[in-house]
This record gives sequence, C-alpha cells and structure tokens, in this order.
Amino acid sequence: MALRKGLIVLLKRVKDGKGTRLIKKAEVSPVELDSIIFTVKGASVTLAVLMEATKYGIDVVLMDNWKPTARLTPASYGGSMRLWHTQLKAYTNKGRRTKIAASIALGKVSNQRSNLLYMAKLTTNTRLSSSLRKAADHINGISTNLSNAKDVNQVRQIEAAAAREYWRSVAKLIPRSLGFKMRLKRYSLPKGSELDPLNVALNISYGMLQKEVWRAIFAVGLNPYVGFLHVPRPGRLSLVFDLMEEFRPVIDRTLIVTARRQPSLIAGVKDNDSARLSVVRITAKSINEIRDNVWTQARVLKDALMSNSEYKPFKLGY
Repeated sequence: MALRKGLIVLLKRVKDGKGTRLIKKAEVSPVELDSIIFTVKGASVTLAVLMEATKYGIDVVLMDNWKPTARLTPASYGGSMRLWHTQLKAYTNKGRRTKIAASIALGKVSNQRSNLLYMAKLTTNTRLSSSLRKAADHINGISTNLSNAKDVNQVRQIEAAAAREYWRSVAKLIPRSLGFKMRLKRYSLPKGSELDPLNVALNISYGMLQKEVWRAIFAVGLNPYVGFLHVPRPGRLSLVFDLMEEFRPVIDRTLIVTARRQPSLIAGVKDNDSARLSVVRITAKSINEIRDNVWTQARVLKDALMSNSEYKPFKLGY
C-alpha cells in the first residue's frame, strides 16, 4: 500500500516472465476511507500512508486470525486525565464496580433473551417456538438476580448461568450438519479437537466487533484497559470486552439466521477463503447498522462515570 498523488493505492506483487512487479488493484481518496485493516501478515505499507491515515482520522488496525492486536495511535491520544482518574476510582470502589458490571451483564442477558424471542417468532415449528419462549422466560428470571449481586464474581456467575441456557437453545436452531452443540473458545477445546464452523464464524465476527468497540472507546477518551466486568490484566483490553458484551447478541442473531438460511456458507468458513470473506461482509453490514449504538454506549458509559450516575446498557428489540 502506497501514497501516490494524494491517493492511497493498493498494490499487488505478481510474478511473470519479466520478473516480479507491482500492479495497481485499487486506489481511493483518504477522505473516502473509514478504516485500513491488515489481515495478511505479508502485507506492507509505506510511512506516507500511515501519516495520511493519522491526518484524516482513518482507523488503522492489525488483525491476527481475525483478532485485533494493534492499532495506530495518534500522539495526541490520552483522554482526559480527569476521566481516567474517575474511571479508575469507579473500578476500585467495590459497590460502584459491581453496579456497572451488573448493568453490562444485564444488557447482554436481555439481548440474548430478545434473540430467542425473535427466533421464536420466525420459526414455523410450534414445538421449537414454545421451547425458545420458555428458555427466554428462564433467562429473564436468572437476570433478576443481577440487581442483588454482592460482587463482580457473582455477576459473572449469573451471566454464565444465563449464557448456558441461551446457547443450549441456540443449538436447537442450528442445522445438525454444522455440528454446533455449545459456544466454545479455542482455549476451552478438548485436546486434539477442532472448533465447529459456527464457532469459527462467531470468533471471526466477534473480532470485527472488538475492533469497532475499541475504536469507540478510543474516540471518547476512555481507558480501554480498565474494565468492570472483565478482570484487568497487563495488555488486556478489559473495557473493550465489557462493552462488547451488550453487542455480541447482535452478531449472534446475524449468524444464527445465516446458518439456518445458508448452512453451506457457514460450513465453509473453516477452509474456504470465499466463505470467510462472505461472513466478514455479512458481519460488517450488521456492525454498520449498529455503529451509532456502539459509539452512543461508549459516550453513555463516559457520562455515567463522570456524573456518578447509573449506566444504562444497550437493549436490542425483537
């Protein structure tokens, strides 16, 4: 990628009878770009492009296996020291931290419930629809315990109980050919086993969501490493993972619907670049539809911290 006559040019290295040369694949004005995302380890970019990206506020992100690992940060970034101090003070206050964590978890659980009710309306299988509604009611009952949680560990336990009920119901919605039984992460896999296609698709899509949430937190000046629900660790974007929770069900809904309508597309994500690209495009469209909500929630959290008021999470309709 290079800068030529004020335009950012995407180049591809090709070999032919004349040797190796670069050919132009595309070119675009910086004012038309929202993000530059690197997913290929062999890619290269000139310093001129990076300088131009900083000048025009273009988000530059490095992805490793569809997980955002780094972004270009302007020297002016640092947020308000007053905001960072207030954020850290809220984190160290057990009661305040628990309330914020509970609100985040409530947003996620409420949106998981909305997904089940949404799918219950879509399905023509009366028995399945009834099962989904019962699970939604159960999840609602579990979520009522969040308001009485004594600490963040208890919040996590309640959220996990709701998640187990939710994913058991989601498994009933997914075609058996995809082999989905539960939500799995790479580190929780039994030795020698592989993720099923839907879990792979979820990982790719959650990585894209993480990039957008990180950007919103970055933009409003919050410290991405000081979270409330997730344990802060060196280098861990705990607040990004916090705010992602409310929006994960949006990604879930998109992929559940896709799995039911186009199971072959989801099946191909494990070893087919075209299928992975299709999932990326579907997810990008979904994220674009909620981008304003993501950025709004980052501002809502900032305002709640600065005014010492209740944080109100994002609620998904059905």
